[in-house]
Amino acid sequence: MTTLLHELLVNAAALAADQVAVETADDSVSYARLDHLSDRLAARLLHCRLPKGSRVGLLVRKSMHAYVGLYGILKAGCAYVPLDRQAPLERLAYIIDNCQISVLVVTAQATRQLDQLLESSPGIRYVILLDGEPDFDAAGATVFGAAETFATEPCAGPHIVDTDLAYILYTSGSTGRPKGVMISHAVSMSFVGWATGCAGLTEHDRVSGHAPLHFDLSIFDIFATARARATLLPVADGASTFPTVLTDWMVRNRITVWYSVPSILTMMAKQRTFQSHTFDSLRLVLFAGEVFPVKYLKIWLQIARQTAFMNWYGPTETNVVTSYVVRESPAELETPVPIGKPTSNADLYCIGENGEVVTATGETGELYARGPCVALGYWGDEARTNERFLGNPLQPWLRDRVYRTGDLVHRDENGNYVYQGRIDHQIKCRGYRIEIGEIETALFRIDSVQEAAVIPVPDEEIGNRLVAYVALGAAGRQTSNDILSCIGGFLPKYMLPETVRIEEYLPKTSNGKVDRQELLTRAMTQLTE
Repeated sequence: MTTLLHELLVNAAALAADQVAVETADDSVSYARLDHLSDRLAARLLHCRLPKGSRVGLLVRKSMHAYVGLYGILKAGCAYVPLDRQAPLERLAYIIDNCQISVLVVTAQATRQLDQLLESSPGIRYVILLDGEPDFDAAGATVFGAAETFATEPCAGPHIVDTDLAYILYTSGSTGRPKGVMISHAVSMSFVGWATGCAGLTEHDRVSGHAPLHFDLSIFDIFATARARATLLPVADGASTFPTVLTDWMVRNRITVWYSVPSILTMMAKQRTFQSHTFDSLRLVLFAGEVFPVKYLKIWLQIARQTAFMNWYGPTETNVVTSYVVRESPAELETPVPIGKPTSNADLYCIGENGEVVTATGETGELYARGPCVALGYWGDEARTNERFLGNPLQPWLRDRVYRTGDLVHRDENGNYVYQGRIDHQIKCRGYRIEIGEIETALFRIDSVQEAAVIPVPDEEIGNRLVAYVALGAAGRQTSNDILSCIGGFLPKYMLPETVRIEEYLPKTSNGKVDRQELLTRAMTQLTE
């Protein structure tokens, strides 16, 4: 029985050796070749004498090398930690230090960042280059080039069980620091098994999606595709910036299954040339991460008439826990589609404002999830883990953990969950989950900023538009662009506010807190001017 993520690749190589596993514009690799190359990388990692469970940083673009990297890391009994190549140096350094990464697996394109990264993270002992040979100074770290890495003879790896750590995905954190969600093989496999069946994946499918490796949507792309022995066609990093090109690419490459956030699908649908396309190969579109604006979902339904559409929902801490098949016709759609009913690997329930279990149709409650889908917790942060990962209050006699999602939902007359919003200040923008507090923390790092508040303005296309309000001290002379430039050194691009408004002071409520409702009213007015 297959219980480990990398066994999906081993099985595919045994059963479909010559099937194309990963196809890109520059290269393609069979399952047998991918298995072989990842074995060699695993051997190199084992020669570094890493203890089982070590975290290995993966600083690569989406390419054939990325999948060699992550499978090799898993085979060595380690956990891969995808690092966003577009993130500021400080954020990358924090992640590397936080989960004690001592080995970086990189490609040549990432080496431009290495000098500063190695200088800021002295704990890195080894750098493994997956393509080419090193022509840079590694500042004290040992560097292995591709020739050395892939010439290594395979050797036996450690004994791994499905409760071992497989990967850590870092998401936005309310304290101003990202938090690392720990996922075991068992947790991920519970999703992969369900998702492969739900999507009906077979070896004939050509699967793709825009998600970067540090985004949880990528787990379906990588592992469900391997389980079905299908072919993965990764979208190049940054391709979603050009929706017309992305649409043409999808059609030209005969993609059969597509998985992305609605904001990407919305951008594609808004292009003037979109309705001239025919999606003859596309049999399934999966969307998740945010609400799909009705008017753009209607366009997709009208154009891709032979395509099935599914709404998947779930935070990184559980991956997908509900699914909804869109059966409505474009004419029938008036409101956003529900998030659906629980997956086979998740049990869900709602808790009301007073701690009671909510069961009535239409009654609002916070969604809780339990089952094999629930992550291990947050790396190195027991306090936040205990805040979100709880004992099961409905069955206290079980040694059972429940994840408190922070999402408000109700059930409709058909028993489907309907998403209503967040219970806290966490929001979604372009499919990314963002903690408002992390942006505000970055603003307060500017000496002249005396007050700061970030206001999410609901937007049907991207989820939320972010507007920052700041009050500067007497010596403050920064412009809005100065402030955006400054916090751009602390935050990834997707977390930057759309605009910064400089005020003399921020409005307050009667209890002395910043009046966010007043600022929301201002923001909505200013954005429409």
